[in-house]
Amino acid sequence: MTLRLRIALGTAALAALAAGLHLLVGYLSFAQLIQEDIDRDLELWSQAVAAGIVIQHGLPVLQGDDWSWAGTGHTIGFRVSRGGRIYLEGGVLPPDDAPDWAWTQRELKDGFVLELAFYVGDYQNALMGQLRAGMISLPLVVLLASVLGWWLAGRIAGPIVQLSEAADALSSMHFPDPVRPPPGDDELARLAKSFNRMVFAVRDALERERAFTRYASHELRTPLATLQAQMEALEAGLVDQDKALPESRKALERMRSILEGLLTLSREPQVTLEPLPAGATVRQLVAALPEERARRVRLELPREEVWIMGDEELLRRALGNLVDNALKHSEGEVEVRLSEEDGEAVFEVRDYGDGVDDAQLARLADPFVRFNSKVEGTGLGLSLARQAAQAMRGRLEFEHGRPGLKALLRLPLVEDDDA
Repeated sequence: MTLRLRIALGTAALAALAAGLHLLVGYLSFAQLIQEDIDRDLELWSQAVAAGIVIQHGLPVLQGDDWSWAGTGHTIGFRVSRGGRIYLEGGVLPPDDAPDWAWTQRELKDGFVLELAFYVGDYQNALMGQLRAGMISLPLVVLLASVLGWWLAGRIAGPIVQLSEAADALSSMHFPDPVRPPPGDDELARLAKSFNRMVFAVRDALERERAFTRYASHELRTPLATLQAQMEALEAGLVDQDKALPESRKALERMRSILEGLLTLSREPQVTLEPLPAGATVRQLVAALPEERARRVRLELPREEVWIMGDEELLRRALGNLVDNALKHSEGEVEVRLSEEDGEAVFEVRDYGDGVDDAQLARLADPFVRFNSKVEGTGLGLSLARQAAQAMRGRLEFEHGRPGLKALLRLPLVEDDDA
């Protein structure tokens, strides 16, 4: 039995139970009201008749100006008796066992008893009419509840079925299309949105793992081959130790740099966003450079401090790689500017080197992209800078400097709610 059918049947059962209880309570309440009304009418009529009967010469006599109801009425009848003998009758008297009549009696003087009958067929018809109406409406209520339950179950089960199918596809490493959240902001909508975020996170993690494997197998091949060739040449006596060791050490250092960069790219950065002084961070970063390199950096910072929402470690990584890249690809001065633009802090790092062409500009931050083989490096610096920028909810852009290249790191400013 499907979830949708179970929900529909459960809704129909609850509706039947609720409607049945409502019918029962309504019937009993209406019956009680009718009985109270009958008892009240019997009391009133018996009082009226008893007030019009007097005992004269030992016999009951009906007195009054107008007792036409007693002879022509069809709802009330009475009789006065004593010791089983009837002395006086009036109105319409039914058989003693008539089901549509109610009886009451009242003691009179000298042992006489007044018995009064009241026709209650209209009351009983009203009560049965209410019961019949309830019995007719009960299946209609259950049917309507079943239809609504089936529709509601479809609204509930539809997203669940989509999530189940998407989860099965994800378990087979087939990334499904995003599940469309149902309207509103209820638990199902939040579950669908959370599942979509999980799919994106798993896909990104798998892509990073695949990229790590692909890049590692490609980029480590050259230093490994160099290291193996040096070891074989050293064992064969073709080169001496003083020449082989520096080359081997250089190959090992390149392997270490590549592995460290790949491991950093393959992991999701642990980000703690907090207000950071952008200008002070830039000054500290440049001050930590070797003196020869620091002299080549010219800072243009605003007088008032610019506060950003960022992660200090990631910010230093991004800016450090941008400055390092600019210093490597130019021989002259490197400019580092800080400004505010459209609610963002803009770090601009510009060099006056050879620059790149339009086709190369779009690929600058791809891993292991190196357009100038004469410059040492792993080709991961700009990729790490872009990863850090995205983790801090910012972005990294490149523009032609003509001459040179401009790298623009854009990060969100601190808002009043963040301060």
